[in-house]
Amino acid sequence: MPPFDREGALKSAEKALRQGRIDAAIAEYVRVVEAQPRDWNSANALGDLYVRANQLDKGLQQFTRIADHLAVEGFYSKAAALFKKILKLKPDDEYALLQSGDLAARQGTLADAKKHFQAVADRRNARGDVKGAAEMAIRLGTLDPEDLEARMRAAQLAAETGDVATALREFREVAARYEKQDRGAAALA
Repeated sequence: MPPFDREGALKSAEKALRQGRIDAAIAEYVRVVEAQPRDWNSANALGDLYVRANQLDKGLQQFTRIADHLAVEGFYSKAAALFKKILKLKPDDEYALLQSGDLAARQGTLADAKKHFQAVADRRNARGDVKGAAEMAIRLGTLDPEDLEARMRAAQLAAETGDVATALREFREVAARYEKQDRGAAALA
């Protein structure tokens, strides 16, 4: 079996696009991505083609696969850009919101992380997912180590939902921070 001709497939895809045959271009890019799954540029182009062909789910699937890989490899800003692209196409994509929040937290942009996590919490509240909303509230509360009030709320929610380990950890850490600030009464409470 001869080796896969990536360049030939890409040329065929470009020709098909110039002729307005988007399905043929998609087929060529699928061949490229199947033969070389780590060809992220081709996978991204395939995602774009799927979106142009109104196959949104397939496009989002390509973008998510690439973004997840980039995040694992430590390319947080590139992964965040792809998740932003996903959210532009599907603003209520919970997985993309969560990943965007995690990536923002890793990059130290806590305001962005809070915005994404709050959007997930709001969605979960709206659909009546009390436990899921509480999980997000805990995550929001533990996000910023300096926001002691939020951490206290998170600890209380963790205790109410049965997450004893998180509750104890947060109560202890908040108490220790209050003691360092010479706020003994607050630490004791």
